[in-house]
This record gives sequence, structure tokens and C-alpha cells, in this order.
Amino acid sequence: QGKWAPKSALMAAYSYYIQDYYADSIAELERFIKVYPLNNDLVYAYYLLSVCYYEQIVDEKKDLQAIIKAKKNFQIILKNYPNSEYALDAEFKIDLINDILAAKEMYIGRYYFDKKKWIPAINRFRKIIDEYDTTIYAVEALHRLVEVHYIIGLEDEAKKYAKLLGYNYQSSTWYEQSYIIFDKKYKKNN
Repeated sequence: QGKWAPKSALMAAYSYYIQDYYADSIAELERFIKVYPLNNDLVYAYYLLSVCYYEQIVDEKKDLQAIIKAKKNFQIILKNYPNSEYALDAEFKIDLINDILAAKEMYIGRYYFDKKKWIPAINRFRKIIDEYDTTIYAVEALHRLVEVHYIIGLEDEAKKYAKLLGYNYQSSTWYEQSYIIFDKKYKKNN
């Protein structure tokens, strides 16, 4: 094949992408990655592939395949091409993807909490703390762990999470709500 074959494959993938034909673009990009594993434009192929998956993300309640594949491909960019022009955007999008994944865990955790399914709720809230601790959902997950453990009678465990919440997020309303759990006489300053 000539030197233009890889370029034309990438251009075809890009033309599919700009027309929102994501499946065609993904197929073309996966073929490119397989056929030209040493090409200089490989990082661009991974980036465009990641973006194709990323733009198909609807919300945290839908199918997770696009989210997981987007994250996996963005991580390939960060691992193999950390100094490329695409690395910063890949890192930013991974943070956004983690927010979506944490939102899904929180959504499911709240569902279990409302249904009084304590163990599955604890598992979901723990997953947020363990895997998505930099997201906006970490503070609520800590509060929910305080609530659940207090409800099921594990006060020492509830206090452990309350201390962690207080240490990291003392000025948050979630900390205030956790404080109310232990001190029923506490009144908010309104």
C-alpha cells in the first residue's frame, strides 16, 4: 500500500464522524489501529475513536458500553502518548466520565437506600469513595454511609465515616446533615 492509504482511512473515519455516523467511524478507526499499529497518526486514531464513543454517552441511567469504551481509549492515550496534544483533553474527559460513572453508582445507591436494601446501598456508596473520590458525589456518598451505618446500628462505623466527612468536607451541608444524625438537638443556624 502507498503512503496515502493510512491517510485516506483516517479521512474516511473523520468524514463519518462529522456526519454523526459513529458506528462507521468506529469500524474504520478500529481497522486502522489493527492494520497500521506503527503509524505516526495512531494517537489521533485513538483520540477520534475515544471521541466517537464519548459523544454517544446519553446519561448515567443508560447503557454503559459507550462510557466504558470511551474511558478505556482515553486511558490508552494517557498511558502511551502522555505528551501528545490529545493527552490534556483525554484527562479532562476521563474526569467527566468518572463523574458520570459516580452519578450512576449514586443513583443506584439511592434506589437501594430507599428500598431499605442496606448492603447493596453500602456497596454502591463505598464504590464511589473507593473509585470516584475526586468526583462531586464523594461527599454525599460519605454522608449516605453515615446514615446507613447509623440506621443498621453500627454507630462506630457511622462515626468513622462522619469523621472522614468532617475532615474533608466540614463546611458542606452533607456534613451538617451527618452531624444532625448524631445530635438530634442540633439546630441549623438560619
